[in-house]
Amino acid sequence: MSDFKIGDSIFHKSNSTIKWIIERIDENEVYCSTVIKETLDQKKEVFSLTSIEKCAEPKIYVGSRKRDNYY
Repeated sequence: MSDFKIGDSIFHKSNSTIKWIIERIDENEVYCSTVIKETLDQKKEVFSLTSIEKCAEPKIYVGSRKRDNYY
């Protein structure tokens, strides 16, 4: 089985613009929900484990910019 857990943010492979939250996991099915921004309605959907992928963790880069004193 994959490393999905309840509460994880996922994308469906066919539409990566909608972020889903895992509510329940059965053998090969994942029950998810999302909130539509425009109407604030909650939408629920059932996906197979092979059709989803985890959202990438946000990356934070810490560094300093080199000052360029040449004009």
